[in-house]
Amino acid sequence: MPLQHPQVLMPPPALYLGGLLMGYGLDHAVHPPRIQFPGQPWLALVLLVLGTLLVVTAVWQLRRAHTTLMPHRAASKLLTKGAFALSRNPIYLGFACIYLAMVLTQASIGMLVMLAPVLWVIHTHVIAAEEAFHAQQFGSQWQDYCSRVRRWL
Repeated sequence: MPLQHPQVLMPPPALYLGGLLMGYGLDHAVHPPRIQFPGQPWLALVLLVLGTLLVVTAVWQLRRAHTTLMPHRAASKLLTKGAFALSRNPIYLGFACIYLAMVLTQASIGMLVMLAPVLWVIHTHVIAAEEAFHAQQFGSQWQDYCSRVRRWL
């Protein structure tokens, strides 16, 4: 039976935020050593700016193309230029950069540990659902895009 829309069950921003909150809780429950190294604030700033630029650029492109930003709704157009030429998932990549900036800002091992399960859920559930729908929706155009642009970077 053809899919009517991607079968995404949880909003990706909630997954990233949940990981940060669980990592914060881990830090307070276990009290691991803090992440500290020279240049840490600058790396956090670079990741924050890069992540924000990726998210804002991709959202702007989606809005400009009059297609959905919501991962559980059917996309009407396949975007392949701009941020989408760098990554098939520039918003999730941007969120990951912002997440890492938070890890560094908070010097949090708990948050860093929780990034792995967050990315696993994003990769195996959210992206997998979106890609299954896009393969059906856009056919050979999608396959060509996948052969040229990587899923993350």
